[in-house]
Amino acid sequence: MRDPSVLRVVFLTHYYPPERGAAPARIAALARGLAERGLAVTVHTGFPHYPSGTIAAPYRNRPLRIERDGPVRVVRSAVYPTPNRGFARRLANHTVFAAGSLAMCAATGPADVVVAESPPLFTAAAGVAYAAVKRAGLVLNISDLWPQSAIELGALADGRAAAAAHALARRCYRRARAIAAPTQGILDSLGDRPEAHGKLVHVPPAVDLERFAAVPARAPQPHAPLRVLYAGTLGVAQGLSVLVAAAALAGPQAVEVLIAGEGPERDTLQREVRTRGLGNVRLLGGLDPLSIPGLYADMDAGVIPLRDRPIFAGALPTKLFEVLAAGRPAILALRGEAAQLVHDAGAGLVVAPEDPRALADAFRRLHENPREALAMGARGRELARRFDRASAVRRWEDLLSGCSAAADTARSSRRWSGRRRGT
Repeated sequence: MRDPSVLRVVFLTHYYPPERGAAPARIAALARGLAERGLAVTVHTGFPHYPSGTIAAPYRNRPLRIERDGPVRVVRSAVYPTPNRGFARRLANHTVFAAGSLAMCAATGPADVVVAESPPLFTAAAGVAYAAVKRAGLVLNISDLWPQSAIELGALADGRAAAAAHALARRCYRRARAIAAPTQGILDSLGDRPEAHGKLVHVPPAVDLERFAAVPARAPQPHAPLRVLYAGTLGVAQGLSVLVAAAALAGPQAVEVLIAGEGPERDTLQREVRTRGLGNVRLLGGLDPLSIPGLYADMDAGVIPLRDRPIFAGALPTKLFEVLAAGRPAILALRGEAAQLVHDAGAGLVVAPEDPRALADAFRRLHENPREALAMGARGRELARRFDRASAVRRWEDLLSGCSAAADTARSSRRWSGRRRGT
């Protein structure tokens, strides 16, 4: 017999380990953290294929598979596997998962709250129907505003398709009981929308401090190049060509840039490195997120670039908090919320986005001032304490408990109204 005091939560997400990247790692950590606090957590996701477009062995694409990820129950339904490039194919990928998840939603069992991750927007839309079927409260977790970001990056024209996407987003916001967002920028963008009024909740990004606790302090070594790590998605939004250009300008005596991750821009970056004949830029390929702390142990700094687009002014990349937790100075080539956070804490250097010369100057500055780099890293580690994952899990638990109570109240009201009409 079910314990009625145990909150039942279903995460509906397009991404989940063994897929690599910030999104799957973040969602898995949250799901496990909630389960360890006594919630009954189920994740409904697809078969792992991001970003290569090939389903990872030993998985096979099929209608349904149920497994365990520690304390979390994982339900997987069919996907249309495609690489993370090409707008039309990715749209088909998102559509198939959304439809398949609804077809198999009975497999996750009863729920008190459904948390739908967006983007992709179609997953949020599926969450609306998913929660309705289960008579559960719906929480949308908005990690990036869509379709705004797709329009600004040129992936979606600002026409009929964009108008339809905006309408779908408004419907999702209208049906949600709560809308969680990691940045103030996203909250501000949604704050004037009537369909989001009274629903917005700020849940800042989080980092597992324990994973990085063993990373020793490190200053750039005399007479050696500054070792700089980028660890994350190799995508259009990051504009990673600026790293290659900046490394060429700074030269191999000043900097060595290591790029860890996978994504649609990998081949382009490899061609740029070969064409320039750069020996001080290396692509490491995809890495297990658990290996990132050990990688930072041999690094002098971390770098986080983003394209110069208004939508990114409200971004707080997850990789930034890994740099801070590792005690390394953060070199940011971006504008907005993240830049202000690092600048105010004195935890790194901030330069204009998409400016290779400014980024090269930042590399040279830290290379020539090891004591300054060491001090920035120490301040960054202190800043990271404000974003401890354990605290974030507790905030999520409070949010989900409140949404469940709201759902129960609404159901009781509907039942009472039904009885009155029947008398």
